[in-house]
Amino acid sequence: MISRIAEKLRDREYRKAFVVSQINIGIPFQVRALLKSRGKTQEWLAKQTGMLQPRVSGLMTPGRTRPNIETLRRLAEAFDCGLAVRFVPFSELARWSASFDPESFNVPEFENDIGFIERKRPPAAALSDNTGSSTGSCMQIGAERILSMNTGSQRLAPSVISRATSGGSFGSIVQNPSESGRGGMLGFAR
Repeated sequence: MISRIAEKLRDREYRKAFVVSQINIGIPFQVRALLKSRGKTQEWLAKQTGMLQPRVSGLMTPGRTRPNIETLRRLAEAFDCGLAVRFVPFSELARWSASFDPESFNVPEFENDIGFIERKRPPAAALSDNTGSSTGSCMQIGAERILSMNTGSQRLAPSVISRATSGGSFGSIVQNPSESGRGGMLGFAR
C-alpha cells in the first residue's frame, strides 16, 4: 500500500491533494471513531465544545466543514486528549494514512493514558548490592523506564543488576563508574 502511495506522491499536485484529504477526511473519521469508542453522542460533543449539534455533524462529515485550530483544540479538550498539529515528512503521513483504521482507532483520555499511569517499582532486592549500601530510584517516562543507582563505594555485580527488570523484560545496563573505578551511577533502560 505504501509503495503505491509513494509512487503517486511523486506528483506535486497529488501531494497537495493528499494533505487536504488527511484534513478533510481524516479528521472527521477520527472524531467519529472517538465518539464511538467513548460511547458518546453528537449532542454530548456539542455540549462539551460549546458548539451547536449541526456544526458537530458537519465536522463528522468528510469535506463538509473545515475545522480550524481552535475547533480542533476544543475537540481535544472535550475528548480529554492531546492534539498534535505538526509538519511531517510525506512518508510518515502516508504510513499513518495506510494504517489508520476507524474501527480500532482510539485515543485514551488522560486518566487512561498508559504513558502517565504509575507503575510499580522493581522489588527492593533489585536496588541492592546485597550489602544494603546502595540507593536507587526508578521512574517511568512514557514507554521507557529508567533505573538509576548510586552504589557509593561498592561495585554492583552485573548479576544483581540483571535482576532489575522492567515489566518482566530486560533492558540495557549502563555503568558510569567514578574515576577510581569504584562506585558511580548505574542505569537501566528498556
